[in-house]
Amino acid sequence: MRYLKVLALILLFFLSMVFFVQNTPELSKEVTLSLELVHYKFVSVPLPYYLLILVSFCIGAILCLIYFMADKLRLTGILRAYKTRMATLEQEVNSLRNLPLEEKNYPSSSDSEETAE
Repeated sequence: MRYLKVLALILLFFLSMVFFVQNTPELSKEVTLSLELVHYKFVSVPLPYYLLILVSFCIGAILCLIYFMADKLRLTGILRAYKTRMATLEQEVNSLRNLPLEEKNYPSSSDSEETAE
């Protein structure tokens, strides 16, 4: 499975490089971003397209990393709680297993057949 992941990563890298090499003139064109809110106007310096693509990819990767780390921490806490619960339940089962049996007259299967007749 690990080899398939590495192969997929190499393939993705190769296709990305081919895309960037074949589209270098278009990706080098500059774009100016602007945002107008009520009385305020924000204008960026001219940026090449490839920089916008690279920055948005990095921001997406960082957000995914934060999300999955938070999920892993949450699941680790749940797992720890379940492990402690399981340990206490195992102790309870072991203590119940070691209790001496009381001598009582429990009906056996042959006694119940005789009373049924």
